[in-house]
Amino acid sequence: MHEEERYKLYQYAFEKIGNKIEQRNSLFKELLSISIDKECLQVGVRGSKYAPHWVSVDLYDQSAYIDYNYDIHNLGFSDAAFDVIVCNAVLEHVEDPVKAIKELYRVLKPDGLIWIEVPLGQPYHPSPGDFWRVTPEGMSIWMQDFIKLELGLFGSPIYNGIFFYGKKQR
Repeated sequence: MHEEERYKLYQYAFEKIGNKIEQRNSLFKELLSISIDKECLQVGVRGSKYAPHWVSVDLYDQSAYIDYNYDIHNLGFSDAAFDVIVCNAVLEHVEDPVKAIKELYRVLKPDGLIWIEVPLGQPYHPSPGDFWRVTPEGMSIWMQDFIKLELGLFGSPIYNGIFFYGKKQR
């Protein structure tokens, strides 16, 4: 498929679903600002923590800023340990994203906030595996145990993804 054809396909998707990139950026910035005095978990760090008080988890990354090398399918934390969880660009790399999401649900406190983001049109990028792409409808199914605060497609034809911002029910 030529670049121009691919661009038209994504433009169609943005027109049909809506490109929520500005809303995504605003909501994520707000989430980080309200997390200052909270227990926070960052799954998949890619370079740096959001803030020093965030607990960071990555199964493979051995960098000094990773606190735990836990598998997202079996996190070594007690139930309801975190007020905020962010999991960016990780679920496409796990063998069982539904099981991983259930584990995130387990460690999130009631009324806790969760942010999940995955690429939609990003090329294959194994690290170590690259298993999934999900649509907004698919994300709704994956995140059905959470209260949806916002869900949307964002980006450009070069990089785009799906985000889910939600809350755990009491």
